[in-house]
Amino acid sequence: MVSVELWTIILVGLSFALYIYIGWQSRVKDTKDFFIAGQGILSIANGAATAADWMSAASFISMAGLISTLGYDGSIYLMGWRLVAMFC
Repeated sequence: MVSVELWTIILVGLSFALYIYIGWQSRVKDTKDFFIAGQGILSIANGAATAADWMSAASFISMAGLISTLGYDGSIYLMGWRLVAMFC
């Protein structure tokens, strides 16, 4: 019977190998293609993606701080923020 530790090492090694393979196959050939997919992405889509990343990180950090500081009262802000995020 194979131990749990060995299975863990095997699965983590396989997943790293898969990530390295995907990265190697999808590498860019020219420095022009490195930024914004060779300028093939619309400005509005790029801005929306940047805004979503920023809002996600800001929400996670601020909501975690509010809940840890205020307890249950802080979790009410979390529900309000999720409602705002759903309808925007």
